[in-house]
Amino acid sequence: MTGALAPRPANEARRAQAVVRTGLVANPKPELFQIYCDLAKDITGFDSASFSLFDGEMQCAMAASGRDDFVAGNKGMRDANNICSYVLLSPDPLLMPDLREDSHWKNHPKILDGSAVWIGYAGFPVVNRDNYALGTLCMLHKSPRAIPKDVIPLIQKITKNIAFLLDLQTEQKQLTSAKMLEALQAFQQHCPDLKIDDFKYFLSLSAELPADTIHLDALIKLGLVQLVDSQPLLTDEGRHLQEKMKIQPRTFNRVKVTGEDAASMLDDMLSQLN
Repeated sequence: MTGALAPRPANEARRAQAVVRTGLVANPKPELFQIYCDLAKDITGFDSASFSLFDGEMQCAMAASGRDDFVAGNKGMRDANNICSYVLLSPDPLLMPDLREDSHWKNHPKILDGSAVWIGYAGFPVVNRDNYALGTLCMLHKSPRAIPKDVIPLIQKITKNIAFLLDLQTEQKQLTSAKMLEALQAFQQHCPDLKIDDFKYFLSLSAELPADTIHLDALIKLGLVQLVDSQPLLTDEGRHLQEKMKIQPRTFNRVKVTGEDAASMLDDMLSQLN
């Protein structure tokens, strides 16, 4: 074993881009994947199960079961000693009931110096619909342990469900970006002289989120907003623009956020236009 990097899949550049497009490396959502780690741990009887994504350089922790040291978003280098990195290289699982007896991994530094906590290993690639191995679902055991043959298809079904969720995450980000761009274009056509901040305040009102009245002068002058009992409301023209932008209230009413959360949500939506 050396300090070299782990080998990369042949489609590494496109694969890593697909991982980034999920948005989960920067913003992990362990609640989406926790149940699958719990199921994998229970079905296999291993001490732990964890799901990770792999961007260009790092293994990024998404969810885990049976790990007291787990922190969502933690990252580790994809070096030559990172066993899970090798799971990305094949559509088949990497199964090693006893790492100490594996011809390659028996030379892992932690095996050689006796500090290894995990001895039994089973790693399954999480392959999306574009055939990119975005991550791994790995089971670890503190003593030798093999997965029964009839359990392997069950774990593969779990990885397919995880991959489906990853594809949905990517689709949602792309859809949100497309809709926001469409809304911005409609706003600019109607109000070519207004700035991005005016667009943000108009979105706030359309989403029934708080908007400071001192920043609404431009929208009021254009007849898009009016003050009723000191509260800003969209005018008929404002609601007409809202329809052109395809941001009617029914699109937003499912989420109720206020204060800093509201501002963060809008900032996140706007950032996707870049």
